[in-house]
Amino acid sequence: MEKKRIAVIMSVYKKDVVEYVQMSVESILGQTYQDFDLYIQYDGPIRTEVDEYFNGLVDERVKIQRRDVNKGLAQSLNDLLAIVMPLGYQYIARMDADDISEPNRFEKQMAYFEGHPDIECLGTWAVEIKSSGEEYFKKQMPETHEGCLEQFRKRDCMIHPTVIFRRSYIEKAGMYDLDTFFGEDTMMWAQGFAAGCKMGNVPEFLFRFRIDDNFFDRRRGWRYAKGIWQLRHRVNKMLGFGVIEDAWAMAYAIVKMMPKSVLSIIYQKGRTVKE
Repeated sequence: MEKKRIAVIMSVYKKDVVEYVQMSVESILGQTYQDFDLYIQYDGPIRTEVDEYFNGLVDERVKIQRRDVNKGLAQSLNDLLAIVMPLGYQYIARMDADDISEPNRFEKQMAYFEGHPDIECLGTWAVEIKSSGEEYFKKQMPETHEGCLEQFRKRDCMIHPTVIFRRSYIEKAGMYDLDTFFGEDTMMWAQGFAAGCKMGNVPEFLFRFRIDDNFFDRRRGWRYAKGIWQLRHRVNKMLGFGVIEDAWAMAYAIVKMMPKSVLSIIYQKGRTVKE
């Protein structure tokens, strides 16, 4: 049997709700570009109704991997990469279990890859939505590699679940780092930059990124601030950045200790993209 060009990797865990999971999976299965398989990792026990939904899927493209112990997103993605990389897929796409891909996401990204053979990690812009589905914020990222690198001096330049990797990216940058509190995606971008990989973003809103009701509560506080500082300082040393980048990292960490109302305002106002 001829192998599909794209392996889509997704992790599900106990807090994922069936309504969002179904919307996420169906947004992948309904892509206009159909040359893919979807690999799903159970990261420990999941809700009964979510398991029943997956058990009821009749689609040979869906491959379920089950694990009884929760080991976190980075380990789940590494487990899936360990499965799909030896199978010869040329592209590995990310997806999260509560987000929605627009129907032409893969088609647009694959066309962009064809026109930009140097790009090895390609994301998209995203519309952030609330739990209700209401639009919250339109999030843009730099299109060019140079713009991505410049933005990465301060903050992430890719929206993790929107990306498609060429297999060469994984071969050069390696698997997800397991030694981070929460920033496995940030470290993955750092590994890519350090390995000389080229990155970019399709300048179109091809994704809906769900922000749940506890989004800002989960992304603030002393532990989160400390984790940001440690992660960004480590990234800065890895890429040869200096004191200016460390100052940005410290400022970012301080912001994460502010009240939720202030954090929400900063989150929207402080993210203008410049190429």
